[in-house]
Amino acid sequence: MLTTNDFINIFLPVLSHWLIWLIFFVVVVIILILYAYPYVRKPRKESPRYHVGIPITNIISLYIFTKMLESVFYQGSILKIDAWFNAIVYSSFITKIAFFITNLGGSIMIAVLSIIAIVFLLYKKRWRYAVISTITIVGASLLQLVIKDLVQRVRPENLIENTFSFPSGHAISAIAFVCLLIYSFKDDLKNKTVKYVLIILFSSFFIAVGISRIILHVHWFSDVIAGMSLGLFWFMLLVLIERSIPGLKQAVKVETKEAKSIVPQEAIKTVKSIIPIVTKK
Repeated sequence: MLTTNDFINIFLPVLSHWLIWLIFFVVVVIILILYAYPYVRKPRKESPRYHVGIPITNIISLYIFTKMLESVFYQGSILKIDAWFNAIVYSSFITKIAFFITNLGGSIMIAVLSIIAIVFLLYKKRWRYAVISTITIVGASLLQLVIKDLVQRVRPENLIENTFSFPSGHAISAIAFVCLLIYSFKDDLKNKTVKYVLIILFSSFFIAVGISRIILHVHWFSDVIAGMSLGLFWFMLLVLIERSIPGLKQAVKVETKEAKSIVPQEAIKTVKSIIPIVTKK
């Protein structure tokens, strides 16, 4: 049973763990500098304006990841919630669905889909999005490997995987992939209803992947939360860096003129022709 102090420990930082939170505040300062830089470099009216939600989302996702890291590293109250989720016994039907979803959001499948998306972006001369997509996927993979090796958290007892648990690689890859899809192709869908429906479906996908990892007892609850927040933080950080690069605004205008518009029917045909090439590799 969680006490009031346990809930406080879950949501608020323990400042005695000063090293973790010092790193957090340093990264927050870097985020704010990246956001403010375009406004400092040029007069405000000439600066590229973008939604303040980007740095806010970046900081919130970083905070959630840092809190999960602190709780796991210093044996915080989140471990009680992890144990509660792990004690749930699911039906065979739910387990089968979880197996399907976890395979759909697996590293191999995400890698194949990412390569297809990047090749498609290159084909359409969307150079900027292709570069961001590549860095997003490669960086997310490296991040989860490095952090897993540093934390070395043991997985729940299962017969599927025996590598380190924290954070969930599936959760990181899934949210990073969904974010880059939305970011790269959001402007090609003119119908707002279709656009938001697809965004909801894609978002539901990475949430389902994370839940499937808990159901299969492959990850703890905190592993999945940490993976989702880390993936979102990484992607938003890249977007922030991209929008702070001098001369990028003009480069984007040139790219937009040269880029081929994406027609849904044509996109389907192109993807079908790319899939055999990627899968052979």
